Amino acid sequence: MEPQEGTAIEQYLNQLINLLLVSQVVISDKQGNTVLACFGSSEKSCITLPDRKGPHAGEKTLDKPDDNADTADMMESNVVLSGSRSFQVMDQLRIPTPRYILSQYHDAVVVQTLDQHCLLTLIGHRSEGHFAGGLLALLPQIRATPAYQEIIHKVSECFL
Repeated sequence: MEPQEGTAIEQYLNQLINLLLVSQVVISDKQGNTVLACFGSSEKSCITLPDRKGPHAGEKTLDKPDDNADTADMMESNVVLSGSRSFQVMDQLRIPTPRYILSQYHDAVVVQTLDQHCLLTLIGHRSEGHFAGGLLALLPQIRATPAYQEIIHKVSECFL
């Protein structure tokens, strides 16, 4: 068995994807800025964003520099932004934050939840056998991992 590359959370999320439990996982801050996006196998890998300081703030970078994959096809960034805006509006209107938001876009099933300042987005496809209940069942499991808790802590530090 080959050693896996990436951080603990990348390995964990890619394992969930490779087990066909979910298609894509995106972790962003509550403003919709992507922190981590995973797509499964090493061909798809994970996309991470550098610090948002400096002249190239917010640019996407691939873990593999020679990978020219079109990330727009893999990551539903409009879904992430839509979810983050929904949570922002609820916060502005002082409406209690729901445990999760469930959306369906054509074949895609999306579950989004806000953990402090982290927006966790799970994207599945009905054509691949994913459904809302299956994605919802993954939430407590992902939240219980130390690596995810560390991401929540680090992202929350940025908002202090």
